[in-house]
Amino acid sequence: MPNLSGSFVDKVVENCFSLYSNLPKTGKPIEKEWTVLSCFIKYDRSDGSIEVVSLGTGSKCIGATKMSPKGDVLNDSHAEVFARRGLLIYLYENIAKTFQGESTIFVRENENLKLKDGIEFIFYSSQLPCGDASINPKCGEEELYGDILKPQKRPLEAEEEEMNPKKQKLEADIHRTGAKCLPHCEQDPKETGMNYHLLGQVRTKPGRGDRTLSVSCSDKMAKWIHLGVQGSLLNLICNPIYIKYFIFGAGVPYSEESLQRALLNRNSDCEIKLEIMPEFYQTSLVFSNVRNEDKVRPAAGSIVWMKSDTHTSEVAVQGKKLGVTKKKIHLPSSSLCISKYNIYRKFLNIVNSNVELKQKLCEEHDIESVPYNVMKMKSKRYFDKWLEVKTKFFKTWTVKPDMWDFCINTL
Repeated sequence: MPNLSGSFVDKVVENCFSLYSNLPKTGKPIEKEWTVLSCFIKYDRSDGSIEVVSLGTGSKCIGATKMSPKGDVLNDSHAEVFARRGLLIYLYENIAKTFQGESTIFVRENENLKLKDGIEFIFYSSQLPCGDASINPKCGEEELYGDILKPQKRPLEAEEEEMNPKKQKLEADIHRTGAKCLPHCEQDPKETGMNYHLLGQVRTKPGRGDRTLSVSCSDKMAKWIHLGVQGSLLNLICNPIYIKYFIFGAGVPYSEESLQRALLNRNSDCEIKLEIMPEFYQTSLVFSNVRNEDKVRPAAGSIVWMKSDTHTSEVAVQGKKLGVTKKKIHLPSSSLCISKYNIYRKFLNIVNSNVELKQKLCEEHDIESVPYNVMKMKSKRYFDKWLEVKTKFFKTWTVKPDMWDFCINTL
């Protein structure tokens, strides 16, 4: 039985729409453009209250050659990823306040922090994530109209005659994804109809030209479900944070079967037990900037917003913060607040303020001398779990260069 009623689901989405509409126009689609909207919502089961705590828009990615070893350029500017990185800022600020003795969403549990009882998070996105979850059957006459036409067999004597369109029948087809199978894996057959795609594949995000190394949002969300949305750095401080409720938009293709396959099952022989079994919902509300026959071009910009004491919203183009002067554009400190560089800085500020945590993670080393990639690998519990999930659930993964060895020189 689903835990969330239809009216509650729509109420959550209305809050997301309201927040989005109140943001500045910069970064939003203009005429004939579309975008994706994603949000994380804090849900307090003790009183039924909901609050949007992060928001992201966008559908762009940078190519592999544009990645920066300084951690100042966002590789992936899809809405789902921006919303999740905005959530990280919200979590970091709550953790900092917890260590300062303030009341927050966290409580202490032994050496780690955990969410207070009754605090959960809901994820909303205006459409299904790119990649495997977007591959689902088209159904109904309206969707099949104009799809692949499969001619019926005709008698030999009529072979030279023009085929009567009324005698053609529609072959079942699927909604397709632009996300690509990994180069070293079996590729999509791209045959007509239902056989265009392989199912259950790890894919890199759609795009032309310089190919990205960022995996699809279906793959990233499946990783959140198995490992938690907090990532490896935060897992050094707090217990895994799992998303229980996933809400997707109306007015676009939707299939719970494809969500189950892409996010939960993937390979039928997988026996990894989930800590939290997620639930999937579809709202009845349609996002105003959803892709349709009138909105045909993706918006160039991506927006991130989070509930924060120090940040409001920022706009990104090509993975960089919009509005930064040419003189400062190459300074890591001028990057987006959700860049690897600035998120690592937040992490180190917290560690630096906690003597026990600093001793545990840095030992005799100067905290400013520990590179980002080295600190991440200290999260042994996270990476042990990731190795199991990558091997048993995904079977493969994209390979990125180990290039993010930057340090934070000034905290």
